[in-house]
Amino acid sequence: MVTQMLKKNTVVLNQLAQGRSALVGFSRFLNNERITTDALIESAVQRCSQLVEGRHVLVINDTTDFNFRDHSNYLDADDEHLGPMSNEGDMGFYLHPGLVIDAQEGINLGLSYIKIWNREQSDIRGRGNKSYVHLPLEKKETYRWLECGMESKKSLQKAQHITIIADRESDIYQEFTLGDDKTDLIIRSSQNRSLENSSNKLYEVLSETECCGEYDLCIRENKKGKSKRKERDTIMEVRYRKVKICKPSTIKDLSLPNSIELYAVEAREKPSCVPAGEKAICWRLLTTYTVDQLSDASQIIQLYSKRWQIEMLFGTMKSKGLNFGASELESGCGLKRLCIIVLQVALKINQLSQGRGNEKEQSAQICFSQEQIPVLQALSNRYDGKTEKQKNPYQPSTLAWATWIIARMGGWKGYATESQPGNKTMRIGLMQFENVIIGWSLAKNLCA
Repeated sequence: MVTQMLKKNTVVLNQLAQGRSALVGFSRFLNNERITTDALIESAVQRCSQLVEGRHVLVINDTTDFNFRDHSNYLDADDEHLGPMSNEGDMGFYLHPGLVIDAQEGINLGLSYIKIWNREQSDIRGRGNKSYVHLPLEKKETYRWLECGMESKKSLQKAQHITIIADRESDIYQEFTLGDDKTDLIIRSSQNRSLENSSNKLYEVLSETECCGEYDLCIRENKKGKSKRKERDTIMEVRYRKVKICKPSTIKDLSLPNSIELYAVEAREKPSCVPAGEKAICWRLLTTYTVDQLSDASQIIQLYSKRWQIEMLFGTMKSKGLNFGASELESGCGLKRLCIIVLQVALKINQLSQGRGNEKEQSAQICFSQEQIPVLQALSNRYDGKTEKQKNPYQPSTLAWATWIIARMGGWKGYATESQPGNKTMRIGLMQFENVIIGWSLAKNLCA
């Protein structure tokens, strides 16, 4: 199935299957009660847990949705694995992964947490109810942010240090209690929080803090949504402050501290650089890291900026890559299982794209199993050219070395002067490699 996904760049079973029997086989696999989403998730997380030993890793977590409204003609509206989305009449489910990244090299290592769920009609009604605010956090959908941190700490025990990074929806008081000697957090602020021993709130205190430095930033054009903006080069002003955020009055849990000491870092666009009619770009970040100087604040901003990598992962799963939303499975349960598989295929494509030209000696086992490395070694001789310019320039068994081989299998010529291979080339190369793996396994079994 994975081979066909890569070959045809689709997850639509009618397009993946070569004939009626293959289509039935794919459907039976994805709807098999013994192939549970929990088992698929456990397998994905377990692989990553072995790759983080001794590393400082970032856990970037975020939520995306898959809407199957256009497929309502063959999906059962009463399917317990599908539920209402934000817009009336839409149906689908949500995915919240924890993407693990090497903090120094920026390479995707895998997944530390995966939650996949759908809402009930009562969930939509309940979220507008005042009593919802007073529910225990464990009963709310937002608990996934806290759960991702807790479960990631368990699955990444071999890591040297963990930094949990998330966007504004993760600005939850309980989240900041996850920090310890081995775990730090960087969360984008969404609430102008009350501060201990201060009549002013967080945002006012930050705005009154003296600017400690500036940096240049290129802002991309954004034509969508409310925050429309033009492309421009601008200057960002940096401020930081030690703060103690107060426990919200809505939280009745007496085991939680009345305040938590954090550092607040603000990166705000210089007023003179903001075009007329546009809002200034502003990031306010809350972190458990100590920020004593400009270099510390800059490091926090730099780490948070790596959050775009999870957006790239979602993009590879969706219309920019494998187009999971076009899948035509007829059960929500099967769609969820397929979603976990597509997530891992998208991850591998992105890992290879990151590995191209990377001279750091990251192991190829980040992307390939120990059993697949000898196959790559056998293929290496075949794809090496006769001249030095056409030979694989990277250290054997590194990710860059493996990426060079996969790119050559995808049609890349191998010359340094040629443009770097893209996701399409990597996808085709992976497809070819998967075919080789099948033949390799068959030959081994025949010789056994």
